[in-house]
Amino acid sequence: MGENGTGVFKRANFFPGLQAGPIFWNAAEEYHFKKEALYNRLFHGFGVVPGYADSLQVQSEKTKGGLITIMVGRGLAFDGEGHPVFLYEPQVLVLDPKKYKLPCTVYVTIRYDERMEDFYQNRENSDLQGYQHKLETARLEIVQEITDSGVFIELARIQLSDADGTGISEIKNNDNFCDPGVNTLDYRFVPWSVCIKKGISSYLLRFLIDLFEYSRSVADSGYEALQIPSLRNLQTVATTAKMIMQTSGVFYDDVINLVSPLFDLDHQVMFEIAEYERNHEKEGRLYTVKESYEAARDAMYNFGESIKSYNGTYEELDKILKDHRLVIDGLRETLVEKEVSSDDIKYISYPMPHVLLFGEERYTLVDTISMGSSESIEAHRLKFTDCQHPSTSSEAFYYPDGVLVHDTVRRWIGGSMVFSMKHIVRGRKTLIVRRTDIHQGNYVVEVRLQGKKVKTLAVDGVDTKNRWRNLFVQFEEGEIADYTPEIAFTIGEKGRDNSGTVWVYQQL
Repeated sequence: MGENGTGVFKRANFFPGLQAGPIFWNAAEEYHFKKEALYNRLFHGFGVVPGYADSLQVQSEKTKGGLITIMVGRGLAFDGEGHPVFLYEPQVLVLDPKKYKLPCTVYVTIRYDERMEDFYQNRENSDLQGYQHKLETARLEIVQEITDSGVFIELARIQLSDADGTGISEIKNNDNFCDPGVNTLDYRFVPWSVCIKKGISSYLLRFLIDLFEYSRSVADSGYEALQIPSLRNLQTVATTAKMIMQTSGVFYDDVINLVSPLFDLDHQVMFEIAEYERNHEKEGRLYTVKESYEAARDAMYNFGESIKSYNGTYEELDKILKDHRLVIDGLRETLVEKEVSSDDIKYISYPMPHVLLFGEERYTLVDTISMGSSESIEAHRLKFTDCQHPSTSSEAFYYPDGVLVHDTVRRWIGGSMVFSMKHIVRGRKTLIVRRTDIHQGNYVVEVRLQGKKVKTLAVDGVDTKNRWRNLFVQFEEGEIADYTPEIAFTIGEKGRDNSGTVWVYQQL
């Protein structure tokens, strides 16, 4: 025998002239039996096979004669050697509590057994007779101790007790799995084997992992933009489903059980977005009027109908997965906004989003400096140094897309506007976006970090009609080393500069 206990497998090989007697044929049968046992150990393990016949279910009955009987239903199990333990018909065991010293625990067990059947008799030559078959069957027993855990398979146990001294007249069936109590069938320690089901292809597995990760990512980004509980719940469920797909060897029939909860969360997200909008009208977040929201809501209802009619086919599952993907696509466009380029960002006339897709990277809004708010000015320690004629004015200018936007603008001649950023995570990539009036453009601003010249901000062009632009500078990973770094927009001795609202984004 080898280290794994299987020995060396040698199949029968027939050839002309071979005289195959009982020893040869029995060896051939033993080969198949041992190979089957190996497969059983590797692919099914140890214990009762779930869902086959009655799954060897144990129930207690009381007969008319007062005997306590234990009924074991039909089923199949595999022992530690990989032997198939078949119980073809229900069998009854009689339990006599008087045989045991109470209190004690007894075990209803099953183990592999085989017996010779179908005897062939040769009246003329007794050397040419014998049994034609071995019946693979089972032996049921009630024992006080399981002496060999690889041979005996526990089907139930009973804690026998006669505390009041009146004797045990009944064994109860279990109605509390976690705490069955005395003189009751206890199923807590029954081992179960694995049923092999229809698997999923590597392509579908990869798609599902990517879909769950995409759902998690959008939910995470969406929550940065809109703090509603369902987005956090969606993130958690999607992360869990992804982990299960990556680690548990999921079968095809399990996929729908991982996907179905996403419908409930998709529905909650759509409802909570609308509810948030109704309760925060003054914020002006008009999510529900967007085409992307309508598309996501329609896909969500189709998602629900597809789950109701699911019949287990690949075609139906494909439709369900596509519906959920459409919901997530719609949420992404509704909450996270569209990806913007370095040129697009100049022309954003709508309120700057909480989450900005800049290039291939996601940034979240961490700070805003409002020139019209004394609280914001004070909190960010905003000041002007070496400047002439600093002023503040409320303005209403157009962006190139024709949208009129109101903002408070600080203007100055020469020197610097200095402020400290808040809520900063050190070391992360950072975008500083500034709304600027380019009525008198074509100049360059030095952007100093902690008193050092680091970047330049180009105010390109002159536009006397559509005067607003959003200009930005970007600090790379590791450049910002403080929690409240100081930023200075410096224009030189005689240059003119201005600044409306300033937004600070950091990479997620």
